[in-house]
Amino acid sequence: MTITLYGIKTCGSVKKAITLLDKHSIPFHFIDLKTTTPNKEQIKSWIESKGIKVVLNSKGTTYKNLKKEGKITESILDSKTSIQTQVDTLFHTPMLLKRPIITSAKHLIIGYNESEILELIHAFQQRAL
Repeated sequence: MTITLYGIKTCGSVKKAITLLDKHSIPFHFIDLKTTTPNKEQIKSWIESKGIKVVLNSKGTTYKNLKKEGKITESILDSKTSIQTQVDTLFHTPMLLKRPIITSAKHLIIGYNESEILELIHAFQQRAL
């Protein structure tokens, strides 16, 4: 079971997730969103699985600045907005992705959720035995 964590090193939620995984000696692959953009298929699958309101970090500085500059509107969160538009927006500005994003074959965790991360850790440990 391969675990991948997408985030940025300076994000508090990402740091908490890394600390939790490390504490339980869970190996994971870190992908820095500042240097590596997930592909459009990944982003699309995340939106299809969790919804744009979960995947888009509407509380972050990037979103607030783009909204203030008129480069993004609330309509990005509207279900009437095409998924392709949502994918393209997140692909071109990966800092709009909520962090951390933790993936494995059977898990997708978006945002810091300690109970979901502990579930993933438990699943990993059971498989590792």
